[in-house]
Amino acid sequence: MKLRSLKAHGVCLSSFVFVIALFVFFMNVPLYAAEEVPIIHFAWDFDLHAGALLVATARGEAFKDSGVYLKPLVEKQQYELYSNGEKLALLEMVVTKGSSESAVLLGQKRIDCCVNSITGMMFARDQGTPVQILCPIHVDGIGLVFPPKTDFYGWDAVEKYIKESKTPVRLGYHSPASAPRVVLETALKRAGLKVTENPNDFDAEVLLVDLKGSRNLLPAFTGSQVDGWVGPSHYPETAEVQGIGKIVLNLKDFPPQGQWYDFPCCTLAAREDSIKAHPEIYQALTQLLHNSANWAMENRREAAKINADIIGIPQEAVEAATIVFTTTPTEKWMEGVKLYVDVLNDLGKFNGEMRGKDFNDIRNFFFDFSFINKVK
Repeated sequence: MKLRSLKAHGVCLSSFVFVIALFVFFMNVPLYAAEEVPIIHFAWDFDLHAGALLVATARGEAFKDSGVYLKPLVEKQQYELYSNGEKLALLEMVVTKGSSESAVLLGQKRIDCCVNSITGMMFARDQGTPVQILCPIHVDGIGLVFPPKTDFYGWDAVEKYIKESKTPVRLGYHSPASAPRVVLETALKRAGLKVTENPNDFDAEVLLVDLKGSRNLLPAFTGSQVDGWVGPSHYPETAEVQGIGKIVLNLKDFPPQGQWYDFPCCTLAAREDSIKAHPEIYQALTQLLHNSANWAMENRREAAKINADIIGIPQEAVEAATIVFTTTPTEKWMEGVKLYVDVLNDLGKFNGEMRGKDFNDIRNFFFDFSFINKVK
């Protein structure tokens, strides 16, 4: 009787395990698979430079009247993309630490597109990844931050502080390929200051320090890791609001004066093979970001609250940011891109496809404005 009972229990246990296995299997199979909509792996991060995309995800179906909108399946992870009532794709959102990581993932074909700095995408292209820029998503929004008790502001004061320091001034950045890092190095060198990344080079006036991710900007003064850092909005503004830092330069104040306005930073970028396979999806994404950027600028306080809630920072910090959401590649914006190309070539940063290229040479293969030119 005992043996029979054990066998019976064994059958029940096996059946139970089988049912659980089926449950786990089907829970991990997306319900949308049967509909055969493309899956687009889309890289982003929860910062203000991705603000237009954050607004689009948060407002979701509130944008339905504009024709293109997102329907959330799992907040901050999965969204269905609709255009004129038709489901076009499922967006699988991938959080990255910055444009350097996104560049690697694009090269590995682990993501299809991203919202990241244009300089990061230049480095990706230089390394052989066929990525193209579809449109800007904002301009400006970069700041240099020093400790909270700093009693000066402006380039003249920053330059004086650097020149009077007995040791190289340590200035941090969050990503080697980021626009803030490139802007900082360019401004310092054009001002005639000696810049290094070698901590043993004591003849230099500035030591650039990789803080390895935007999340390491705010705590960077703890333990005196750096004397200052450059970063994208919302980080400089949050540092001031929280009393852990002071903005000593906004982008417009970097030398040379008058150079740094309407300046390129983050963009919508995608791999060429993905663009060619799904042009209707990228047309919809471009339209969505265009609509969301315009809405954010026309509804600043509401957009600031949305972004602050998602990012997890005070609304005051978002409202203080100098960032401008736009998807228009103006002539001034293109001049800024040209400056990046020229400077990065002058600094010897390119080693592959972008090396030695004139800006007019890269225009033909690095940009695809066909989608933004069709937005309504």
